[in-house]
Amino acid sequence: MSRIHVPQSKKGAGRRRFLRTLAGGAIALPFLELDVVRAADLPKRFVIFTTGEGNLPARFAPAKLANNALQLSEMLQPLAANKQYLNVVSGVSNLLPGLHTSNGHNAPGHTLLCANLVDTTGVGSFDPGLEVSAGMRCLGPSIDHYLASKLGSMEPLNLAIGGSDPGENRMFYKMKGANETGANPEAPLNADPVDAFNANLAGLPGGPATTRADRFRARRSPVLNGVMDSFNSLNKNLGAADKQRVEDHLDALRDLDENLSYVPPVECGNATLDVPPGFSVPGWPDYSYMKEQADMMVDIMVNTLACGARQIVTLQDTAYDGPRFDWLPEGPMEGWHAQVHNDPALGLGFGSNNDNPNLRAGFLYYASVYNQILTRMAAIEEANGMNMLENSVVLWISEFGWGQTHETHDLPIVLAGGAQGRLPMDRHLVRPGATIGDLYTSILQAFDQTDTSFGYDEEAGFNNSGINGLVT
Repeated sequence: MSRIHVPQSKKGAGRRRFLRTLAGGAIALPFLELDVVRAADLPKRFVIFTTGEGNLPARFAPAKLANNALQLSEMLQPLAANKQYLNVVSGVSNLLPGLHTSNGHNAPGHTLLCANLVDTTGVGSFDPGLEVSAGMRCLGPSIDHYLASKLGSMEPLNLAIGGSDPGENRMFYKMKGANETGANPEAPLNADPVDAFNANLAGLPGGPATTRADRFRARRSPVLNGVMDSFNSLNKNLGAADKQRVEDHLDALRDLDENLSYVPPVECGNATLDVPPGFSVPGWPDYSYMKEQADMMVDIMVNTLACGARQIVTLQDTAYDGPRFDWLPEGPMEGWHAQVHNDPALGLGFGSNNDNPNLRAGFLYYASVYNQILTRMAAIEEANGMNMLENSVVLWISEFGWGQTHETHDLPIVLAGGAQGRLPMDRHLVRPGATIGDLYTSILQAFDQTDTSFGYDEEAGFNNSGINGLVT
């Protein structure tokens, strides 16, 4: 698949350089204000990356510093290059599993993204005395499908690392149709990169990723050309000193023109998918090509967003029970699930799974996949002068705060992106008592929605109108 290419000499140009240039181009400002593209002309994108089995809380939680300052913890070090785009939120809990009868995995997974009760009866109602099983569904949509319905966009693209069956970690649910009753339909996951590529990127028209850039250039060019023509006419009647001043001003305008017209090329037409020889879709018990699968899925996700094929994409790690991480120096790892639970039968000798170097390596790998998504999105500069990441919200979340004990309090939550200015970045927010319903309410508000709750709100404490201070 064709990669997104950003010439290094241009990377970082855009809004910041545009504002610096305006200082030397003030004469043109009254004309330019009418045609500089507004943030509202670009859609905000929403991305979810979910990984299983929580994290290592003793190594994941950042230090609590004054003024919400963010200092990356050990498990967040792979995100260092994108720290300026991050919000780490501590203290958020999923209270819903406590209402269910569950084996420890089913209820946390099934409720994580819908923030609602599970249809334990099979007829569209909740009975707390009936145990949640892997095939049950939620009594509400997951946040990605709900947001898509609010935005009037296409259904989200739901992809998977590992197999297409999430088992106990079913998380994604569609909106119910007008005549549908009962639980919400499960949103199927696509774990086949070839199929996902063919369905979303193969056969798209050639040229730039979006026509927004073309519209932007078309609106910008007549204005700048007219200003420069006027200066050229004026120049004929000026003395030498004034001619030099005008020429300096024109140089500034040419620099402005260059930066305003620059949109890195994302080739949407004639794209191909580079599939490694021998590749097969991973799934229990063989996860040999999981890294290659993840790399291809990240390419598909980012290019799908850049080419305007979808506004919302998700990627779920469904291999939470038995990945071997063969490609890591610590691999192959046996009994991942048992190691997460620090099972004494393994004879590992650790007092806590926080001390297990295998788990540390695996969870750091997941952080690197999230960082890969952020890096690719940040490399795409868009017509409003921001990069795609600054125009987006990218959530990384897991169903457990601490997998060793099936703990669903203080979940590992990282948000990246600025939602076009609605999310201040480079912060660590400590919000004890916040819930996943609050988290998703704030995300909806970052997309300019007026919702004051999301999911289950029939009891006090499950929805508190959002996370204080997350969204401006």
